[in-house]
Amino acid sequence: MDLILTPSSPLLGKRVAEELGIRISSVTFKRFPDGELYARVESSESAHVVVCSLNSSEDFVLLNLLFDAIKGDVIAVIPYLGYARQDREFLKGEAVSVRVVAKAIEDRAEKVITVNIHSEKAKESFKKLVNVDAMPLIGENYRGKDLVMISPDKGSAERVKVAARFANCEWDWLEKRRIDEKTVEISPKSIDVEGKRVLIVDDIISTGGTVIEATKKLYELGAKSVECACVHAVLADFAPVKLFSSGIKDLVATDTVERIFSKISVSKILAEEIKEI
Repeated sequence: MDLILTPSSPLLGKRVAEELGIRISSVTFKRFPDGELYARVESSESAHVVVCSLNSSEDFVLLNLLFDAIKGDVIAVIPYLGYARQDREFLKGEAVSVRVVAKAIEDRAEKVITVNIHSEKAKESFKKLVNVDAMPLIGENYRGKDLVMISPDKGSAERVKVAARFANCEWDWLEKRRIDEKTVEISPKSIDVEGKRVLIVDDIISTGGTVIEATKKLYELGAKSVECACVHAVLADFAPVKLFSSGIKDLVATDTVERIFSKISVSKILAEEIKEI
């Protein structure tokens, strides 16, 4: 078995190959003058692991080109599974993006491995999916630190609960209470954050709007400092600038999306899942 690196996940792919003790295939990628992509796999192995986060539509096209180039079995490792947030038809006539992506991938891959897929609903679109949880890694990264973990909303509370268990710290979520037609109060459900170091934990930080809103409120409630940690650092639309400008002291993420903030690697837990196949 060989491993194929892709432009979206080169460092994570290398780390997974090292964990597995397998060879990295020789691959050629090109872009033609008209923008079309090209892929060539120069390995003759009968089985391959492809590590490719779907950070963009181009990554999805490139992954499918690799599927066509590989002649044997494929394990598709997609650390960040883009398009998973469109997991249902919100408006009549919408394409359910994750369903389209799932079909295209599972038509060729023997097994699909991802990290913290956006929702259980998105997971239902797959038949061969292994969804790995990186929240224990985030928790372990903060073990022994004197802090409180906060979920920006109730929807992410279960994820934060897992991280807090591994960090051995207190946790809570921000709850919205409508006071009147024009006023909504946001505060932790039960924990007093005054004078405390607070860590906002979420699965994805995209534009950062939710985290910024939470940060402002936590400072208003007397938090000593506010940091954030996430699995997938999408960080679109100048999000890091906005986050730090809002008073965030630090940003830590895993390497499912490779950023300068990717200080926690999911390579080991991905390798463990591949070994089980």
